[in-house]
Amino acid sequence: MCRPCQRCIKRNIGHLCHDEPKNTSSSSQASSNSNNGRSSGSQMQEAHRASQHQQQQLSQFQSTNQQMQGSMGNTYGFNNQLAALPATPLTFASEHMGNEYTVISDFLESLGGDRQNVFPEPGMLINTTEKFFLTAANPSDGSNEDRLTQVINAKFEAGFLKPYNYVNGYSRLQKYMDSYMSNISRQRILNVIGTFRPAFRSVAQSLTDIDLVLVEEAFERLLLDYDRVFSSMGIPACLWRRTGEIYKGNKEFAALVNVPLEMLREGRLCIYELMAEESAVNYWEKYGNIAFDAGQKAVLTSCLLKNPDPDSQNVISCCFSFTIRRDKYNIPTVVVGNFLPVALG
Repeated sequence: MCRPCQRCIKRNIGHLCHDEPKNTSSSSQASSNSNNGRSSGSQMQEAHRASQHQQQQLSQFQSTNQQMQGSMGNTYGFNNQLAALPATPLTFASEHMGNEYTVISDFLESLGGDRQNVFPEPGMLINTTEKFFLTAANPSDGSNEDRLTQVINAKFEAGFLKPYNYVNGYSRLQKYMDSYMSNISRQRILNVIGTFRPAFRSVAQSLTDIDLVLVEEAFERLLLDYDRVFSSMGIPACLWRRTGEIYKGNKEFAALVNVPLEMLREGRLCIYELMAEESAVNYWEKYGNIAFDAGQKAVLTSCLLKNPDPDSQNVISCCFSFTIRRDKYNIPTVVVGNFLPVALG
């Protein structure tokens, strides 16, 4: 087109006439928009495919995770309490650790409580068994005697210490007399028991269970002392409770009456069961005369020993002495006897 154009000439602005610039930016923008449209569509498709892939992976992961949790829950009991643990026995590389674990388990079972509440929370009441273990592990400050008394009291309250039941001892004596003694012999022994009963009652009625437990502790210490005494002496000897149950004897005495040494322990035999009838009555009468007399403690006499078999007719004549050991309340606790066999002329 020729410039200036007729329109610009008529308007007297021919000098300003020029060609209109091409709208390259619009074309470029349109092209760009077109390309961007195609690119955006492609990107959306790619994003959609990626999203689907991620959803598939997530779904697979969740499924796998659920299977693992189910498997782990069934195998290890994560979703249950300790009671759901597998029943197969645990093994330890160290035998000592295995033994310790067993002891701890037995300890927990002995408490009879929930395994998940072994140690009491502040202010929680604890049972007497736990109290004993705690006291024994950490007694309060004080003298050795005070701490020992504290531990003994806790042990008694937990039921681990009980006074010796002498009622059973007298019942056993009664049955033996009824089975193997004449009426006259039985009456003589009963008369002896009747003579010291008042003295016994006056002392015993004021004693508490814990007092009797402490007496039993002293009795146990005496048994230990006589281990050394009996092993070092060559004379037949044994010791028994005031009701006659034998709790220790040496091998010489066991050989004398022809019984195994273990039969002279824990009251398996009574001293009167190893004596001829008259000798048993004589012992009880002499014992009764000094049982509660603090000024006397030893008696020298004689006896006929025998095997505890009722059918045995063999007897051994002995020079026999016995000594009474009393507790701090002047009640006979232990009777120690020495027997020296003598030949019958």
